Amino acid sequence: MIQDRLWALLPDALLQDSESLQERTALVVDPTGQIQAVTAAAALPADLPVKEFPGELWTAAPVMAHAHLESFDAPSADWRGVGFSGWVEQLLSWRMTAQRLDAASSAALSLAELARYGCGLVATHVAEVGADGQQQVPGLPQVLSMPEVFAPADSDFDPQLLQQLAQGQALSLHAPFSIADDVARKVFEAAQGSLVSIHLGEHQEERQLLAHGSGPLAELLQKRGRALKSQQWASPVDWLQHVGGLRAGTLVVHGGDLDAGELQRLAAAKVGVVFCPGTHQYFERPAAAFVESGTPLPALGCDSRASNTRLDPLFELALAFNAMPSAGAQAWWHALTTRGAEVLQQQDWGKLTVGKTATVLRLQLADSETPQLTAQSVCTALCEGWCPPRQVSAWPNRFETAS
Repeated sequence: MIQDRLWALLPDALLQDSESLQERTALVVDPTGQIQAVTAAAALPADLPVKEFPGELWTAAPVMAHAHLESFDAPSADWRGVGFSGWVEQLLSWRMTAQRLDAASSAALSLAELARYGCGLVATHVAEVGADGQQQVPGLPQVLSMPEVFAPADSDFDPQLLQQLAQGQALSLHAPFSIADDVARKVFEAAQGSLVSIHLGEHQEERQLLAHGSGPLAELLQKRGRALKSQQWASPVDWLQHVGGLRAGTLVVHGGDLDAGELQRLAAAKVGVVFCPGTHQYFERPAAAFVESGTPLPALGCDSRASNTRLDPLFELALAFNAMPSAGAQAWWHALTTRGAEVLQQQDWGKLTVGKTATVLRLQLADSETPQLTAQSVCTALCEGWCPPRQVSAWPNRFETAS
């Protein structure tokens, strides 16, 4: 290593991942921000430049593996308790009003809130033109934008989107009830390992529609002139298999209505899962079966302000832990960081280890609130709602106190 091209970044404590915490340990980074070494302060070479960050605990930046950046100003508090189909109807009606924010402005506000709460990377289904977050000033969080396909009929689908998959870029499908089976099949056939994200196993209304062609969601679709499925499936996972999506590279979003056996089928097929605790709570849905299934915990997402009160990774973490504490705080921290990076196929994220990029969540420690510094105690404190002042930074140009 060429010493004059490296820097040592030295916080008081470093939570590399859910299992490993060290005090007075530096990230040695190159000019691109890649971590070249993780070295105790006492062992740093004398000629290596050091930037110290006293009073700070660093972790890997949280990953929100699912979000929508539009609808930031949605009056979601007024829609609680109306059920999923009622909520959809209210949302669609509100989107037609002239008073709402345009998609680009909404995306900017959503990203600003995510940044304020310490999100490093967010994956978003882009349902409206301008809601991809690409107009933002370069910074964090980094955005993985996935154009969302809403195609109840084959004629609604733009086949040029398949070229995006062929180039290794991600795409999203809205949901089984809003995607023609032939369209879903074409997308999964073209994916060839590229990421395809889809809302699935979200609620009983979806299950009722797929299994029986009835229920509030079926009634809403018919009211809006949409055809129902010509075939029926006992499980949303059966539908996913029918259209070729039960395989690695598929990312199931929500999954809170899936039972243990269905989650085990997804895990066996290497399908990733993202759970959005804030939205699950918003709709007052029954307890999810993630722990009961014995499968790896899902990654975490936040959905949108149309079905959530805030876009905050640590809020989602605390909700997940409170609902399913038996999984353990360290497992939930892993879900928010490492697992999120894995399911999004973003290997630079999720841990602060050699070869990854130094994008960190910086937590301000104070004597009155500092947890006992072990990996377990820090993860537990975060899961239980310990939320000190925080910011997310990436070397070299966003460490405000490093100049």
